[in-house]
Order: sequence, then C-alpha cells, then structure tokens
Amino acid sequence: MHPVRLIRSLSVAGATWLLLSQAAMASDVIKLTGAGASFPAPLYQRWFRDYYLTHPDVRVDYQAIGSGGGIAGLIGGRLDFAGSDLPMTREEAEQVEGGVIQIPMTAGAVVLAYNLPGIQGLRLSREAVSAIFLGRAGRWNDPVIQAANPGVDLPDMPIVLVARADASGTTYVITRHLSAISPELAESVGTTMSPAWPKVLQERGALIRGQGNGGVAAYVQAVPGAIGYVQFAYAHQTGMQVASVQNQAGEFVPPSGEAFRAAVESFRAELDLSQVADPRGAGSYPILTLSWLIARRDYDDQKSAALTDVIRYALTEGQAVADLLGYIPLTEQAVRLILQDLEQIDSR
Repeated sequence: MHPVRLIRSLSVAGATWLLLSQAAMASDVIKLTGAGASFPAPLYQRWFRDYYLTHPDVRVDYQAIGSGGGIAGLIGGRLDFAGSDLPMTREEAEQVEGGVIQIPMTAGAVVLAYNLPGIQGLRLSREAVSAIFLGRAGRWNDPVIQAANPGVDLPDMPIVLVARADASGTTYVITRHLSAISPELAESVGTTMSPAWPKVLQERGALIRGQGNGGVAAYVQAVPGAIGYVQFAYAHQTGMQVASVQNQAGEFVPPSGEAFRAAVESFRAELDLSQVADPRGAGSYPILTLSWLIARRDYDDQKSAALTDVIRYALTEGQAVADLLGYIPLTEQAVRLILQDLEQIDSR
C-alpha cells in the first residue's frame, strides 16, 4: 500500500478506535439525576463535583428548580433523587413506587437580605419583621423599624418585598418562622411552600417574585429599598447586606457560623425538629432549617451502590466544606444516626 494511503488508513483507524473508546467509556459512566431545592444547591454542586474528581465513573447532575418541583419530579419518575427543605408528606411518599428514604444532608439559615445604600447593620425586631411581611410597614423609616435602630437615619423609601415565584422550601422555612412569631401571619399566610401574601403588598406594587434563591437575591440587589429571604450562602457569597434579626431571647443576632451553631444546639444532634421554627437559647440565629435528599428505595445495582456512596461521601468528608459555603455541618452523632438509614436503599 502506498505510504500516504497507509498513513491515512491508520489515522482513520485510530480516530475510529478513539471514538469507540470514548463511547465505551461514556456508556460505563453511571449518571444520577436530581433536582429540587435551590437552598442546598451550591453545596450539592460542590459535593458532586468533588466526588466526580475522584470517581469519574459517577456523574451527578442537580438542577435547582425548587422543592416542589423536585418532589413532583421524583413522584413522576423523572428523577433519581430530589432535594427538599421539608420532608415529603406520607401522601406524597406513597405515590413513589417502592417508597422513599429521606436523608437530612445539611443545616442552613434563611436570612433577610436588603438593599439600603449606606445602611449597614440593620436590626429587625420580631414586630418589624411581622409588619413588613403583613404589609403594614410600607416605608423604611416606619416607627416599628426605627425603634430598633436608634441613631440610624433610615430613608423615607418604599419597602419592596421580594418573595419566591416557585413552590419553595425556603418559603416554607420563612413562613414557618413567621407563623411562630406572629399569630396573625400564622392565620393569614400559614406555613406553606406557596403562600398567598397579603393583598396590600400587591395593591401598592410592593411585591416582586423571583425564581429560586438566586432570582430573589438578584432582585434584591437590583431594586433599592428591596428586602427578601434567601439561603445564607446566596447572600454570603455575593456580599449582600443582611439584617440582624431578633431571637426568642430578645437578642439581635447577625447571621454567622457561631449563631447558627448555637441554634443547632437548641434542637440537638438527634435532629429534634420541634424547635427549628424559632430556636431557643442565647446567641441563636432564629431562622434555621434542615435540607433533605429524598431518594427512592429501589434502584438497579449500579445506581444503588453509586448513590449510596455519594451520600456517604457528602455526610462524612463532604461536611468539611459546608461551613466554607455558608452551611452548618452536621454533628458526628447526627451523621452516625443518618448513616444507619442508608442501608434502606436497596438494589434490584
């Protein structure tokens, strides 16, 4: 054969072998698909990336579409797992063939981020928070807000509340806290992922809705006078202004790792959720939650082993990065209890 033709033949053969090899390698990759809460998304994406770097045969894709969307996707059979800031109800879990296992993966805080140029260290009492969400405090220099900020020249500027547009676990967390501190909000809004906010907010054009935590954060940053609720990581990583909020002990507590850990101690390593809505204790930041990974109980052999190992990594080695990203690492005692539940993920 002519040398040039020989080289061309070898080149074609080599390219064909490379393509076939890549296809074979791609077919060997185990793909896990998850979606749901935006609350844990920055941490999940870090965990899944780090896991992939040492386990290139396992690829985990997670999309932040809101807790409600994740639960619906799991029920509909479109996802391998869902992320949610509240556990599935019994009725929801019964719609998943084979049942589910619900695993608390991390704890985190919801903060009130605001946009008031020149105003640092805003303090919001429980009365002020309630008045803002009820629509009764319409301007930033309202006496109920000014009372907790003596000597601060609060602007005569309209308050614009930024809330979630999607069915949201973060919304569930904030409405759970609002219901705990205000009987009126408990009755009129309740604890829900999709609240009907007071009509007065819409009537005066003081309500904006954003998609996901990222959407709420973006609107708050863009609109002077805005205030919205977001998972701490979204504010922490972008340097947003966040308010100090009043806890049960009457203290004005800024969001911080120390304040989050103090709150966690109030419901202890056994994950007692009875105090999560409004943690007690000195120094406790009062708006706290757990975030859950919800998996089906039955998978094929490969997916079962892969998902179990990914979860185990996140609960052990992965906890080391939680604090860096603005989350609260689970205690060793809590992790031991949770790992026992992993045995409930079966293969078929």
